[in-house]
Amino acid sequence: MVKDKTAQALVFCSPARQFELRRYPLLEPGPGQVGLTLFQSGICGTDMHFLHGTLALPPGEIVLGHEFVGRIDTIGAGADCDAIGQKISCGALAIVCVAIPCGDCANCRRGETSSCMNFGVTYKKAPADAPHLHGGFAEYHFAPAANIVRLPAAVDPVAVSAFPCVGPTMMRAAKYSGGFRAGEFVVVQGTGAMGLFAIAAAAAAGCRVVAVGSMTNNERNDLARAFGVEQIFDYRASRDDRVKAIRELSGGNGADVVIETSGTPDSFVEGLDLLRIRGRYLVPGQYSNSGAVAVSPQLITFKALQIFGSGQYNLEDVKDYLAFVLTHARLTELFRRCTAARFTLDKHAAAFAAVEAGQAIKAVFINPADSGAG
Repeated sequence: MVKDKTAQALVFCSPARQFELRRYPLLEPGPGQVGLTLFQSGICGTDMHFLHGTLALPPGEIVLGHEFVGRIDTIGAGADCDAIGQKISCGALAIVCVAIPCGDCANCRRGETSSCMNFGVTYKKAPADAPHLHGGFAEYHFAPAANIVRLPAAVDPVAVSAFPCVGPTMMRAAKYSGGFRAGEFVVVQGTGAMGLFAIAAAAAAGCRVVAVGSMTNNERNDLARAFGVEQIFDYRASRDDRVKAIRELSGGNGADVVIETSGTPDSFVEGLDLLRIRGRYLVPGQYSNSGAVAVSPQLITFKALQIFGSGQYNLEDVKDYLAFVLTHARLTELFRRCTAARFTLDKHAAAFAAVEAGQAIKAVFINPADSGAG
């Protein structure tokens, strides 16, 4: 356990939408729980939606953060195994999955737990309630053992920390749509964290990939090319010219698959135009109420389009994400580069500013005492 028996956490105060850094006593984990020290914990786009107020939270205080990778420090009674049956022990690294499917709704009974009708998360608890550290923006985190997956010994934990949310989210979206097929022409809208992982996943499956994104961040564009993107189109350029050029690259038919990761409502309209007849549209990126757009529904009818929304993931997707990182060793260093924007919790204002400005591929909070985070 941490030596001074306390740990810092970022407390988000709603509706003021402000963070406060506070210190809490470290308690023993309850039955079925584990306590983990921070290794790296990422700032997700969802966290920014909470900060902006485009995703609602009930009034009160909460420790946000759902991209936590930590080192198991204490183990409560009965917490012998992780979510997939692996034995756990102190010192092992694990990824936390905060999702809690109800297990009883119609979807859960069909095995569709990643689209549970009563979906919950482990961290939606007041920090005043013991053991206080329910969310990932903290030096220490308490989680049910049933919500952690021990990292394989051979996997790089810094690489894993790059996409612990968007990776499983994209894996689930791909499963819903039938997966990526070698030789398909794929357009990724957006080159943020989710867009970069989508590029990597599609390219790794043998697809031709182009992207639409901002051209102002050279590091982001360099990573997109290294992950396998063939060409990047600037979203600020002429929409008609961009659609025409992408269709020409597809042989005139349109894209087999378009993946919307930008979160910009207008992108959805463009995505419909980019698809070929019977094309598949994956829409995991529209994760907040950012406004409505006018859609021509006859496009869906006459082009027989297939549209797949996907906003959550489950433990199977986390397992598959870890397997992807492990089996694509050539991507390890690229994934590590994505987490170059590293901050201690006391520098949280700079961390959120870097995300807001689009400077960070994936901003992460680190534990400076853990040499592996360097």
